Amino acid sequence: MEYQTEIMTQEELEHRVATMTDDEQAHFKLLVQRLVMCYGKDAAQGIVVIGNATKNVAGVITVNCDEMEAAKLMIAANDFFGFLNTIDAPPKEEFN
Repeated sequence: MEYQTEIMTQEELEHRVATMTDDEQAHFKLLVQRLVMCYGKDAAQGIVVIGNATKNVAGVITVNCDEMEAAKLMIAANDFFGFLNTIDAPPKEEFN
């Protein structure tokens, strides 16, 4: 199932950005900087996943990559999050 959103108007976009907290604006700036890295000379590749984790719905937007490259990026991201989620876990021999 894909997460669908309507395209917002320019006014809605400006309102959302204007009402962001300082922390949200700093995070948004970082996101935009990373996305810009996917365009131009020596461009990176990216995937933006938008959804709602509690409802198990999501959609993706590929940035400067095809579906196969996107799949490889998703596998790398899955491995990264698996590492983060188990970094403090005890060795599997200690599980009951």
